[in-house]
Amino acid sequence: MNQPGLFASVGASHIDPAAMIEALARQPSVLLVEDDGAVRQAMADTLRDAGFDVVEAGNAAEAIRLLEQHREFQVMITDIHMPGQINGYFLARKVRERWPYVEVLMVSGYAAPARRDLDLDCDFLFKPFGSVELVGHVSTLARRAT
Repeated sequence: MNQPGLFASVGASHIDPAAMIEALARQPSVLLVEDDGAVRQAMADTLRDAGFDVVEAGNAAEAIRLLEQHREFQVMITDIHMPGQINGYFLARKVRERWPYVEVLMVSGYAAPARRDLDLDCDFLFKPFGSVELVGHVSTLARRAT
């Protein structure tokens, strides 16, 4: 993990474990749900480089299992169109019902969702998007979640 400024107040030969634990505890936790492995990896790398703790899921069912394991996520990013019986809309609704404190960012390379599908108080980001745009959206949502 490479976080600029994480150890700015201590010398290279001395790392205060308490300061390191405190810094790591402040990292917002993101659940990233994306079925395309290459896209998921690129997004995860971008978010980790920006200082987020990222847990990856390849589909909605896997994401629900991770949430049920009582992981504390501040933000969930989900693709809308995924294989399986659970798409991103259903997943977002389930998260809003069971884990209302988790902020949701929906992403898609297809047409923007209909207004009725965004009745969940979720943000939407249209693919393709740049790393600055992704990190900006997730940062805003993480601040909102705390």
